[in-house]
Amino acid sequence: MSVQEERKHIDKAVMEVERKIKGADVYWTKYVWNHQQPLVLVVCNYPSNKTVLQDDLTTMLIKNEIIAMGNYGGVIIANLFTRPVQVINEKTLGEAFPADGMDELIKVVGEVEKVIVAIGSLATRYQVATDRMKLFVNQVQKANIKIDRFYDLVNGQHKPVHPLAIRNEHWTLVQWNKERQKELMLDE
Repeated sequence: MSVQEERKHIDKAVMEVERKIKGADVYWTKYVWNHQQPLVLVVCNYPSNKTVLQDDLTTMLIKNEIIAMGNYGGVIIANLFTRPVQVINEKTLGEAFPADGMDELIKVVGEVEKVIVAIGSLATRYQVATDRMKLFVNQVQKANIKIDRFYDLVNGQHKPVHPLAIRNEHWTLVQWNKERQKELMLDE
């Protein structure tokens, strides 16, 4: 018997990349590899200063995990803050977004099937980040967007994490419920 030899071949893929920017603000970056499948949105903290053709480690980790999920044809990466931040503190975060940044974030929520919040502990360490996250949740509620599309990226202890914190692990997602939404909302 002869062993069937596998033939050499070339794998090809086309990925479409779009980025919405204004000056130093990067509102979102969209990567699409299959227009027939739904998109997912991953919300992180702030963008890197890479060009549209370059990927930072966070972007690589996000794209690789979303591709591995197999259910999605693309990912939109957006951030609570739209400007790159080198030194993290209340002042730099307070200057890291324009007035229309949250409106742009809410718009892309409407384009996706699932929203993954992957900000880690930023919103528990800095008041401006806490306020920004609460504004996001309030805007989601005002837009009548169903919270069952929202998930937190968590570690093994079910604590919210950023993709860099679990770079060697597959993602664990915890779906939002009414209690989580209330916990994140501004006091009325």
